[in-house]
Amino acid sequence: MQVLDATTVQFAWEPPLGVDEVNIRGFLKAYQIEMFRLDDPENSLRVIPNISPNLTWATFFNAPAHGEIGARIRIETERYLGPTSLVVQFVTREGRPGPVTNLRGVPFAGNGIFLFWDPPDEPNGYIIGYQIDYRTIESIVAQPGLDQPPIIIQDFNQRSYLIGGLKPNTRYRVQVRARTVAGLSTSPAMIELTTNYSLVPSKPKFVVTYRGTTFFNVSFDPTIMPIPGSLYYVQYKEDERDGQSIFKRTYVVSNDRTIIVSPLEPGKTYITILVAGDGIRAETKSDPQSITTLGKDRRPRVVDSPWFIGLLIALIILFIVLIVVCALMTRKGGKYSALDQDVPHGVDDGKFVDYDRAPSDASMGEYEDDKRRTYLVKYGDGVASDGQNDDQKNFSTAV
Repeated sequence: MQVLDATTVQFAWEPPLGVDEVNIRGFLKAYQIEMFRLDDPENSLRVIPNISPNLTWATFFNAPAHGEIGARIRIETERYLGPTSLVVQFVTREGRPGPVTNLRGVPFAGNGIFLFWDPPDEPNGYIIGYQIDYRTIESIVAQPGLDQPPIIIQDFNQRSYLIGGLKPNTRYRVQVRARTVAGLSTSPAMIELTTNYSLVPSKPKFVVTYRGTTFFNVSFDPTIMPIPGSLYYVQYKEDERDGQSIFKRTYVVSNDRTIIVSPLEPGKTYITILVAGDGIRAETKSDPQSITTLGKDRRPRVVDSPWFIGLLIALIILFIVLIVVCALMTRKGGKYSALDQDVPHGVDDGKFVDYDRAPSDASMGEYEDDKRRTYLVKYGDGVASDGQNDDQKNFSTAV
């Protein structure tokens, strides 16, 4: 087995060991090869019948692309199909996709066609975009080689497109094909339909969704217009008092809903008008609006920066915490050593003095007097009156 490309595979096999009726249960009429995707064998089964019994190889040109494929071979007799061989597995590369499905179109405004479609049932790889081709029916007959430039869509998720700028009341043939890295669809999906008569678009409305120093974005929604246009663009000029400036125009869009107006001058005001047209001659302008671009020196100030505001808040909180801590310390008092406290000098207030300070002579005298008085009071009752008087006299004299 050999894979030649995304959909072409070549097989080779050994013929039966014997050709008599006992081995093949009949007369060998042909070989048959069956091929299928391993993840969906029933719905993807493809068969090559009636391969000559004299051949020992065959080329399959319609193999499923971009997948894990299984293949098997069996013998075909005049009445029966023999048992299948063991399944051979291989992988095919990406190929060209099949046609898109459910293609449909609707005439839009006076000269447009709105197309809708679904992806191919057989993508044969990864869809990376689509291509739209269209022509008038009369040009196909009169000038077969004259084609409109194709419309290339690079968004693989896109499922619709508006073709604008067509002729009113004209029949068109439109083809849509999907694209993978291997190429376009093997066969295009095709429809034919006639555009409407030319209609003057309704007055459009727009909003400015973003402004910069050298540009601003104009956005609009055609679906809210009673008669939408097929094409849109913006006219703009600098707002001068003398009114002598000339309007400039942007690029034309049909499917986009936003137009970028640029390049502009910073800090300038521009008169802006959105124009809706039918692509031929009818155009309708919106009401003008004055749009001002941002100035060059429009930069965020430091005081308005989030980091600066956060820093200020943090400092304020820290200051409050410090005040609370200081207040609590002042209320409870600090823990100081008794040795560090000064004892006030003066009259004895009954409190203890520092022990490591030597008592003065006056203090010692007072201590001795107190001791003597205590002794006399305690033992005075047991002494004779004479002796007591003598002692008291002596004590008084001593004092």
